[in-house]
Amino acid sequence: MDQEIKDQQCNVSGSDQLSLHVLCEEDFPWLLLWMTKETHASLSVLLQTARGSSEITLITGIINEHERISLLTVYAAAFTRLKTAYVLQPGEFSIQQLQLNPLIYNNPALDDLLTCYLKYLFREPGFKKIYWEINHLDKLYLELALKAGFHKSPGQDQLQCTLYECAGIPDL
Repeated sequence: MDQEIKDQQCNVSGSDQLSLHVLCEEDFPWLLLWMTKETHASLSVLLQTARGSSEITLITGIINEHERISLLTVYAAAFTRLKTAYVLQPGEFSIQQLQLNPLIYNNPALDDLLTCYLKYLFREPGFKKIYWEINHLDKLYLELALKAGFHKSPGQDQLQCTLYECAGIPDL
């Protein structure tokens, strides 16, 4: 029964796949769409390790009340843990073996963006509302959108929206 609860919290199908059926272009910003496409395999590998799976479970358990951003936060937290806090145990996968996209490591704007999401998640003082004052964010959005295969609708300037607005999250 514990395994069933764990699988439900993780959105895990079987034991090593993330279920991403709730995603749709209208509900989530470009970043989530790109991250979903680029990192599905990497997170599946991570979930095959006991430690990686339990960390994802912990993260999703904390944010279940924020349904509209839960998957995005899981991805952001997973990236952050892989980059800064994931200590490999004997027999576990290395970051290189996880084959994370080099864009993650080499793009300060994306790094800052993920940090902002984690600060929002854990409610640091002063983060009642997030404004995305990140250098070259519009360029980053465009790059991620093109990589994901999505294009802006006529008359809709997605690049000028904040992630907050695009995700439909009300003011706190």
